[in-house]
Amino acid sequence: MTPPPKLEQGSPDDDYPLNDMASADFNVGGVRRTLPPEQQLKQLASYLDSTYPVPDLTPPWAGGDGDPGPGDRYSAKLPDRITHAAMLMLGTAVDHAMPGVAFARGVDTEEVPGGLVLRPSVSTGRWALSLHSGGWWRGSGEALDYQWRPEVAAAAELSGTTILDLDYPLLPGASLAEVNAEVTRALDWIRTQGASSVTAWGYSSGAALAAMQASRVDALVLTFPDLDSVARLPESLSDGMQVPAADEWPRSLVQVALRDEVAARPSISGDAAVKEYVSTHRISTPEVARQRIRDVAEFLGSVGPLF
Repeated sequence: MTPPPKLEQGSPDDDYPLNDMASADFNVGGVRRTLPPEQQLKQLASYLDSTYPVPDLTPPWAGGDGDPGPGDRYSAKLPDRITHAAMLMLGTAVDHAMPGVAFARGVDTEEVPGGLVLRPSVSTGRWALSLHSGGWWRGSGEALDYQWRPEVAAAAELSGTTILDLDYPLLPGASLAEVNAEVTRALDWIRTQGASSVTAWGYSSGAALAAMQASRVDALVLTFPDLDSVARLPESLSDGMQVPAADEWPRSLVQVALRDEVAARPSISGDAAVKEYVSTHRISTPEVARQRIRDVAEFLGSVGPLF
């Protein structure tokens, strides 16, 4: 079979009319060109936002109804929807596999109280603790199983790192101090497993939770960190807790979405590496998603013991 011709990369300065599905000029499978990354994201996000609107994610302490179901279902379905939308909008002669599909084969899992251990096929002895997103009140259940944990498994397999993914208690059923105490207990348990090093990795609000453990881990990975999410909590839930300043962190990888509509770009100092991605807080092309997880894995595989 003759492979399709390779299309040349378009210039960011070119005019790229939006391939709008509501337009009479809409082309299933995209158009005959390779768009620059920024335009790929624009096409993809336009389709997803118009076809699968984001549900109301207002937290219960800010007037929301407190039902995490719609938000969790949206997140759970997002990886498959991104792949499908990418095939429609960006063309089919491109690899649109998300990280969990591309990289997670070979990972063994073990249920433990409060979480899931993901063991790579070849272990380096390094461990990590992963903490999901969800604005402190969502992110468990379907979202955990179908969006977050496949990415965790991919990072585990690529890096040789054993990862405990913690299904931590959610607000407002627990206070932030109680959640943080659960994270501390999980880290203590990891240390009993003979870990050569321990990294805390979190996404969005989970990144803020990871950063709160800065003094207890060898390294941090903060993916699209919403560090201000702690300050936005009511005092009755935050217990006065704060995210440590960046100069108090250990060696860190901070991943920043260039089109983040949720989290403000963090102020970084100290021993932190920053990588940027053409992404919104939730949506990127599969190619960018795979690179983001490759970068996490590369960092995890380089962590040595601090303590």
